[in-house]
Amino acid sequence: MDQHVKKSGGDLATAERRAGREVDYGPALIPMALGMFAVLMSYFLPHSGQVFGFDVLLYTPKAEGFDTTMPERIYSWLALIGGVLLTVGTIVSRSWLVAWFNWAFAGVGWWYSVFAIWMGQTRPVTSTGEPPSYGLIIGAVGMTIVFLTMTFVLFRRNPLQKALANLRREMAHENEESRMAQQRLRTGLMERVSTDEIVDDRRARARARRNN
Repeated sequence: MDQHVKKSGGDLATAERRAGREVDYGPALIPMALGMFAVLMSYFLPHSGQVFGFDVLLYTPKAEGFDTTMPERIYSWLALIGGVLLTVGTIVSRSWLVAWFNWAFAGVGWWYSVFAIWMGQTRPVTSTGEPPSYGLIIGAVGMTIVFLTMTFVLFRRNPLQKALANLRREMAHENEESRMAQQRLRTGLMERVSTDEIVDDRRARARARRNN
C-alpha cells in the first residue's frame, strides 16, 4: 500500500483510483483458469456428431458438410477470444482495460453458446447436422464460469482499494480534529459541550414585573 501511495505523490485519492485499475483476482483466479481450460479443451472434443470444435472454428469441409450454423461459428470465435486469449491476457497483465474487454467478449460469447446449443437442437429434419455434443456443452459451461468470474472481479472493490479508502477516511477525521484544535488556540474559544435547552422566558419575566 505504501508503494501505491508513493507512486501517487502521497495523494490517497489518486492512489485509490490507481489501485482500481489493477485487477486483483484473489480467490477468483482458480475458477477463472478452470473455465478457460474448459473452453480450450472443447475445441478438441466433439461439437456435434463427427464435427469437432476446431472444425467449427476453422470451418473445415467436415463442418460445412454437416450444416454448421453461423451462430455456432460466431460462438467458436468469441469463445477463443473471450474465453481463452483475453483470459490469458487478463491473468498475465492484470490490466483493468484488458479485463473489461475480456468481460465483454465472455458475456457475448456465453450468450452465443446458449444460442448455438438451441440452434443445434432445432435443426430442420432435412439437415445433415446432428444435435449438440458434450464438447459444446463443456465449452458453454466454461464460458459461463469465465463470465461470472470476471463479473465478480470487476464489480467489486479489491482489498487494496478498501484499505486506501479506510486510511483516507481516518486521515480526514484526524485533519478535522487538528483543524478544530488550531481554531480553538487562535480564537481562545472553547467548543460548546453543554446540551442544555435554551428556553425563551421573556413572557414569564414580564408577567413577574407586572405582578410586582
